[in-house]
Amino acid sequence: MTATKGSTVPMKPADWTKNLPRPAYKNLKKISAEDNWFSVYDLGHGTYAIYEDGQYEESISYLLLGKDRALLVDTGNGIANLRAQVRELTGLPVLLVNTHHHIDHVGSNYLFDEIAAFDDDMGLARRTAALGYFHEKAKTYIGGSAVWKPYPEGFDPAAFCIPPYRITRWLIDGEIFDLGGREVEVLHTPGHSPDSICLLDRGARMLWVGDMFYTGQIYTWLAGGDLNLLIRSYRRLVDLSSHYDLLMPSHNEPAIEKEMLRKALDGAVQVRDGSGEYIVLEGGRRKYDFGRFAFITGPDGK
Repeated sequence: MTATKGSTVPMKPADWTKNLPRPAYKNLKKISAEDNWFSVYDLGHGTYAIYEDGQYEESISYLLLGKDRALLVDTGNGIANLRAQVRELTGLPVLLVNTHHHIDHVGSNYLFDEIAAFDDDMGLARRTAALGYFHEKAKTYIGGSAVWKPYPEGFDPAAFCIPPYRITRWLIDGEIFDLGGREVEVLHTPGHSPDSICLLDRGARMLWVGDMFYTGQIYTWLAGGDLNLLIRSYRRLVDLSSHYDLLMPSHNEPAIEKEMLRKALDGAVQVRDGSGEYIVLEGGRRKYDFGRFAFITGPDGK
């Protein structure tokens, strides 16, 4: 194992936009969006990716359409009106499902009436719903080089916050949403956070993985993060791999090949076992780089 001591490498490089546009989007069908803040892609099987490429997190929300209702996976950063964008795509009743409680997944929750989330043992999902995220926290997502696109009309960066919202349904591991001719299964997958879930659509052969995996820097050090639980959840998802072909992460790129999840499992095991190489980032955190993805841990490698 090697380390670069005394390094001050930032976690968020100022030149992050050099990765844009990401090559993966060249092969996807882009459709028009009234609000330029969102880039919308038709993934087939009645599924849309709503991509916020103007902000560093590059959050992706997904809209899944059935015959009777729609399911929205996460609501991004809350900078633009996601409800209006969803209504451009469907007139069906919409159930919002959060993959977890972090700020860049619940930004527009307050705009929706039906919200489902997993109730974690630490109470993080409940506390976030009750309080939202105050301006002092939210402003860190728009300062400096975090945003490159013009803000949407009416957005006030000086007042930006994530308002509280009401969770109307607490999820159970293994439950199934019937959207009408389309079923989506809930999988509780703690590790990145205690309330993290994935969503499996066996018919469309898609797996929504939230922040369990994406091409980029995967955090294990945030509140409630647990590397051992992450590994356990990875194994569960890999064991289900005969039921999906594509991973649908909540950041950077959609429609990732499922083999990347097995590589993430192998990498996480290396990190846990102390055999992975790393560099030291600002704050003493460690970055274990595996090419298309990396794990960012605390100073203790967890």
